[in-house]
Amino acid sequence: MLILSLINSSYELNEMIPNAELIFYKMFTSPITTKAERKAGQEDDLLAGNLFHNTSFKMPKQAYKSLLQTVALNPKKKHYKKIIQYMVLNESAAELDSELIDLVTYIGIDHKYPILLGSTMKHLL
Repeated sequence: MLILSLINSSYELNEMIPNAELIFYKMFTSPITTKAERKAGQEDDLLAGNLFHNTSFKMPKQAYKSLLQTVALNPKKKHYKKIIQYMVLNESAAELDSELIDLVTYIGIDHKYPILLGSTMKHLL
């Protein structure tokens, strides 16, 4: 609920806290553990140390849209991969709307991530 209210009232929050959506993006992409702890645990897990990783929390579609729009403005492949991996792990393909899939496709094409985009579309379609 906090995430949904944060995204929905981001315009009101922007008066008090500039770039509220960027704060949510930083919360999602920044790890809460140290690099050494993440390396010792799971080497291949991109979401290791993520605040939402072990909760199996289903985010609202507006939260995914906000994250993807922010990564489109500040492109980092690692952050794009984290968002995509979280979507694939916690959402079924039937639950995702076409606007969200279009946004994933647009960012993948625009920032030239063809292999990642292809493997993602295999799971989402």
